Amino acid sequence: MLPNILQVSIFWLVQVSALLVFAVPFRWAFVALWAVSHFLRAVGLTLAFHRYFAHRAFKMNRSARFVWTLIATAAMQKGPLWWAGHHVNHHKFADRDGDPHSPMISGFYYAHIGWFLNDTKYDRVEATNPVIRDFSKVPEIAWLERYFFFPPLALALTLFLTGGWPWLVWGFCLPTMTLAHATFAINTVNHMFGSRRFETLDESRNNPLTAFFAAGEGWHNNHHRYQRAARNGFYWWELDLTWYTIRAMAAVGLAWDVQAVPKRVYEEARAATAQRATRRMPSVVDAMPMLELAEEAE
Repeated sequence: MLPNILQVSIFWLVQVSALLVFAVPFRWAFVALWAVSHFLRAVGLTLAFHRYFAHRAFKMNRSARFVWTLIATAAMQKGPLWWAGHHVNHHKFADRDGDPHSPMISGFYYAHIGWFLNDTKYDRVEATNPVIRDFSKVPEIAWLERYFFFPPLALALTLFLTGGWPWLVWGFCLPTMTLAHATFAINTVNHMFGSRRFETLDESRNNPLTAFFAAGEGWHNNHHRYQRAARNGFYWWELDLTWYTIRAMAAVGLAWDVQAVPKRVYEEARAATAQRATRRMPSVVDAMPMLELAEEAE
């Protein structure tokens, strides 16, 4: 484990280094490099850290699990068990005391970044956490948890040796920054802005913009309604890149026991949609008698 002051310094150094895009040549190929680095690691985070470790939404073999966990760890968002363990706690205490990152409880900045950099309250995940209990003894996962700094460092060095500063900046610095905020936005933006299909006990919301940049995670109200599902976009029009990846893995036998959204949850969604459609906002004409009475009372 790196000293926290070093972790915080490296985090902010990488965040600021994204500005180097203005100091290196622009090529459309570099934009493609950014997209591959951002979205591949985004899928890794949500497929391995989130839907596999935290929610057991599907099963995959040991080799596939290691590859996706390695890709996710290269996102520079600490170790898989730390990440998934805190996410379990988020659901356990969503938008209540005990939630590591609720903007309602701790404010926007702390919920977005502050909790991630905190070395006292959130440096460890309790031993009773199901993620720690079930995966901490798997050797390759424990290694990635302990040496979580190695995959992003290896990625950065590989990019630099392959294409120099432009590849390092467009393939590591910029996408690591955009991916960090795409992930953190699920904790903040998706508890403040968006639509609520389901009346959950928290402030989770669906937001198509965050869903795009976080590879499907932005359908957050869906997810809080039924956490076990392998898909967060419950309908075909809700873009969920991670779900498409899991489906492709299942098609070739790399994933199985894929958890579906129950029929009762879809029925609940249809009922909620129908109920909202019957609600009629009063028109200006309807409001006129009330306005006249209010004027007479003055």
